[in-house]
Amino acid sequence: MGRIPFSRSFQYFLVVLVLFSIILYTQQLYADTEGNSILSFASPLNHCNVNNQQTPEPVVGAVELIPTTTTITVTTTSTPTLAPILSEAVSSEAAVKNPEPPYCNYCTSTDELCKRYGSFNLARSRAYEGPNARLKRVLRKLRSGQKIKIGIIGGSVSKGHGLTDRRNNWSHIYAEYIRETFASSTSSDAANVEVELINGSVGATVSEYMETCFREHIPEDVDLVIIELAINDQRLEGLAKGYENLIRAIFALPLRPAIINVQIMALMFSTITMGGDLHTAIAEYYDTPIISIRNVLLPHILRTTQLNPSDTSVEDYWFEHDGNGIDLRHLSLHGHRMLGDLLKSFTSRVACEGWHEEQQQQASSHNKDTNVVGGSDWAPYDSDRLEEFTPSLPNPNDGEDVSEYIPRQSLFQKYDHTTILRPATPFCRTTNTLAGTAYYSPYAHLLEPLPAPLSTEGPDAFAMWSHPENPGKVWLTARKPGVKTAFNVQTSALGRVRVTYLRSESFGLGSMWCWLDDNRQKGRRLDGYWHLKDINVANTHAIVEDATPGEHILHCEIMKETKDPGGGTEFRIVAVDAL
Repeated sequence: MGRIPFSRSFQYFLVVLVLFSIILYTQQLYADTEGNSILSFASPLNHCNVNNQQTPEPVVGAVELIPTTTTITVTTTSTPTLAPILSEAVSSEAAVKNPEPPYCNYCTSTDELCKRYGSFNLARSRAYEGPNARLKRVLRKLRSGQKIKIGIIGGSVSKGHGLTDRRNNWSHIYAEYIRETFASSTSSDAANVEVELINGSVGATVSEYMETCFREHIPEDVDLVIIELAINDQRLEGLAKGYENLIRAIFALPLRPAIINVQIMALMFSTITMGGDLHTAIAEYYDTPIISIRNVLLPHILRTTQLNPSDTSVEDYWFEHDGNGIDLRHLSLHGHRMLGDLLKSFTSRVACEGWHEEQQQQASSHNKDTNVVGGSDWAPYDSDRLEEFTPSLPNPNDGEDVSEYIPRQSLFQKYDHTTILRPATPFCRTTNTLAGTAYYSPYAHLLEPLPAPLSTEGPDAFAMWSHPENPGKVWLTARKPGVKTAFNVQTSALGRVRVTYLRSESFGLGSMWCWLDDNRQKGRRLDGYWHLKDINVANTHAIVEDATPGEHILHCEIMKETKDPGGGTEFRIVAVDAL
């Protein structure tokens, strides 16, 4: 058969006709029931949550198409011209039966926090997210109608320094959000659900103290612990080790609580970087999320002062004020609100992700456990199979849920194949404790000196004291050289005995000699004075590190010699602990 001749102009016409047909076909595919295009690229509100677009009218099904570069949410009509590829996570049928809960609105038109701070700032605040298996477990417990307890371990900021109403504390704001969001609409027993907040924060304390004494400040049956010690800890390896020990000890509690790390900001020290920057690596190692207010605020503060060095408006707004002007160490009411909001936004994202995972597991005919390392998301490349390098990746955890695995080694140890760290039994006696409160636990004990002759008695003896302007900080205090005190301590396998005491450049603090049992010559000198200006915090030092397991007596005596330039000899003890 001969070829039918076409003129060149007719060929051009056919090409145009085909292109025009494709355009009409595409327009029909990507249109809603009213004929309006709903494609959205990089919208400041919509791009944050591709599974949760707001549409004016109900539709038959929402599906997620995953092209090579951009995720697009497409709404189909009841008679689509092209069968969509359903995402395995959520099917159309499941979406109709189980509509997303209200907290699945991250950066949509109904997300007031995204409108207030913007998706950019919210993203910066999440310094580390991780899979959040523990937090999702806690939120599931709450949604099932059970009570949860939230414990706060922090310093003076979390304690509420400068706030006149505790309801403005970031921890209270967060606890109220938890109550209102998860306990009020997701359970038939919502009216009876309780969220109990225990703020165990202690001003001027560090991780070395909290690693053995945290159970003096929060009960052991907590479900969620939020740690805020980023600016109390200096950038020192010893404090970072204490922070790691604290995380390991919290994970060993009976309910295996979730942990959130909160990092605030201080701009009055010799460097911007503080201990929180060492905490970050540890938090990642133990898969605990980090919410950082510094990541959000500092770029704006730096830019404002770059444009106008005399402009302190941003600092004025976010930091506390005292008699000396701006207090660049403690957050203002506005700073507390922001920190609470950042935690709220983060938790809603985690809760929504957990909800989708639950829907996926319910819809899966195979009931796969997505938390098992070595599951469907851990497989060799196709080239490995073709070249017969290995049929599958090694998976010694096959069938075991390791989503809450605690590393067997410390981050500060050399890697080996045999070391397994075991939880130790901490001993702590402190001046700030839950003993005698509504949150009493068998681990809460007040620091009490032994009677005479082991301890000095009378008006010069060590006694509980707090400054009239700051009654929340309590110290076991004495002021005269020669005054003695002694305490019972109980060591375990580690054989370490320590004293936590206040150090300051400006408080007129002296020195003290401490020893264990009868070994006075092998004692340690503790100096309350140091040269670091504007840093008045508790420090922890070991007296012995090789004591035999069992009961011992710790002795301490104020020395005549002092490093304080003004000759001060006052000494303030916070706690004694042992392992």
